[in-house]
Amino acid sequence: MRQQLPILGLIALLMSTTPVYGDSFDAGLSALKRAHYATAMRAWIKMAKDGTAEAQNNVGHLHEEGFGVEQDYTEAMRWYRLAAEQGLAESQHNIAMLYYQGYGVKQNYREAVRWFKLSTKQELADSQYMLALCYHQGQGVSMDYKFAKYWYLMSAKQGYANAQFMYAFMLQAGEIGDPAPLKALVWSEVAKRNGKLDSSDVGDQSKLQLDDEEIATAMELAELCLSSNYESCPTA
Repeated sequence: MRQQLPILGLIALLMSTTPVYGDSFDAGLSALKRAHYATAMRAWIKMAKDGTAEAQNNVGHLHEEGFGVEQDYTEAMRWYRLAAEQGLAESQHNIAMLYYQGYGVKQNYREAVRWFKLSTKQELADSQYMLALCYHQGQGVSMDYKFAKYWYLMSAKQGYANAQFMYAFMLQAGEIGDPAPLKALVWSEVAKRNGKLDSSDVGDQSKLQLDDEEIATAMELAELCLSSNYESCPTA
C-alpha cells in the first residue's frame, strides 16, 4: 500500500499579534488563495523580518513552492528554521518534509522523524500521519506497526483523511491483531466522506467479508463517528 504524501508545505495561521499585523497577515492569506503570490510576499515579508513566526513560515512556503519567487529550498529552510526555533509546529513539520523528501538537503529520514516528533507534541495532524508512515515503512525508525497504528489513529481523530484511510487499511489487513472488516469499513467510509475517494478500495474488500446487516451497521457507525467529532469511533 503506497501512502499519499502531502503535496504542499503547511501554511500557518496567525495566532496572536497586533491588529495592524493581523490585517496584513490576513491580506497575505487572501492573496495566496487567489494565487496573487507577489502580493502575499509583500504582506508577509516585513512581519517575517520582524520575527513573526507564522509569517516566517509562510515566506518559507512561498520559496519552497516557487510562488512569486524563484523556487529555492535553501531559502525556504532558512525561514522555516527561524519559525521552528520559536516553536511553530507548521515549520517543524515543513522542515521534516524537506528532509523526508530530500528537497534542498540530503534525504535524511532520521532527521525528518526528529522534526515530526517535535510537531506531534503540538498535536499537528499532518505530522502525526507522517510519523505513522515512518513507523509503518521503517523510515528513520525501526518498523513498528503498533506505533504506526497509534499515530494513524491520532491523526484520523483530527479529521485527516489520509490517516483515516491508512487506519482502515491496517484494520482490514490485520496488521496488529486479527482483521477487523467492520471497523475497517467504518473508517474507510469516514475517509471517503472527507474526500479520500479511493478509500473505497479498502471498503470494497471489507464488504466482501460482511453481510448486509453488518454493512448497514458500519454505515451507521461512520455517521456516528463523524457527528461526534471523532469521539465515538471504533478503535482496535
